[in-house]
Amino acid sequence: MQLFNSLSRQKEKFEPINEKKVNLYVCGITPYDTTHLGHAFTYLSFDLLIRFLRFQGYTVSYTQNVTDINDRDNDILKRAQEQNTTWDKLTEFWTNKFLTDMKTLNWTVPTNYLFASEQIPSMVSLIEKIINNGFGYVVNGAVFLDINKVTDFGKLSKLTREEMLQRAKDFEEDLDNPDKRNPLDITLWRPSTPNQPPHIPSFESPWGKGRPGWHIECSAMSINSLGEQIDIHGGGIDLIYPHHESEVAQSESGTLKKPFAKYWLHTGTVYINGQKMSKSLGNLILISDLLKKYSANAIRWVLLSHHYREKWEYNESEFTNAEVVISQIIANLQNGTNEKANNQIYKEKEIILL
Repeated sequence: MQLFNSLSRQKEKFEPINEKKVNLYVCGITPYDTTHLGHAFTYLSFDLLIRFLRFQGYTVSYTQNVTDINDRDNDILKRAQEQNTTWDKLTEFWTNKFLTDMKTLNWTVPTNYLFASEQIPSMVSLIEKIINNGFGYVVNGAVFLDINKVTDFGKLSKLTREEMLQRAKDFEEDLDNPDKRNPLDITLWRPSTPNQPPHIPSFESPWGKGRPGWHIECSAMSINSLGEQIDIHGGGIDLIYPHHESEVAQSESGTLKKPFAKYWLHTGTVYINGQKMSKSLGNLILISDLLKKYSANAIRWVLLSHHYREKWEYNESEFTNAEVVISQIIANLQNGTNEKANNQIYKEKEIILL
């Protein structure tokens, strides 16, 4: 099997670190809203990869996270305030909704499904290692990773510093923080403020109360659940920078082992009316809405018919056509056909996993 590795920008023969065991990490949701088609496309793409690896005889350990807290005053905190609820109740509700939607689509549940808020000790431990190894620094209770000490920073994204700055603005990175030596330095720990509103969570650390950085969460959860080096790391293509680039720098600075991930796989973006489908734009096609009109198999068929690395435009006719195909397959299975047709049906059945 060959995989297109975002790190090398080419197809490479798949050779896991351990002969018959594959460790895989895929970045999960930030649960302040419901599951949309872009989510499902990413997670079903990796679902298919996991099923194929297991079919090939590999033992697969699969970790996915839930970003229920991080260093930014993000949409979870804002949405919780708007709805007069707590951040943890909000994230629990939408995570359960996500899991329900994805299980309806016959998604492979991860071996380890981890909430960031429950993994603080592993994050603190990794941050301490980064500091002790000379890559991190502490200022006023905040901890940062000095990217100038990471000689190969940028090896995944292939971006210039100027391009990184522009991309970081889009992700609301903490670029103007005067405590940083470099605007692009990675926030590992954000301290609580003296008059911090009660709806904002804080956690104990050697540097005082605060919250972990967005990027350090995935580094720590991956290392803690799968080991210091993994075979495959995945997610949407929009995460290559700053999130995945930061993960590489943090993980390798903390463990002093390279590579953190041997293969990087990224899924393409789903568009609607020429615009990226995203929560921030509000142009979402929700899985729960699609399930009211189409079968789970038809939705799987459409999503898996698109190449996982290519961007594509939502078109409702695809789901209508998929429903016809699914109906034909089911009818043939029920009625029985000749051996040749049965073999073809079996292959199609394996693809959509009825």
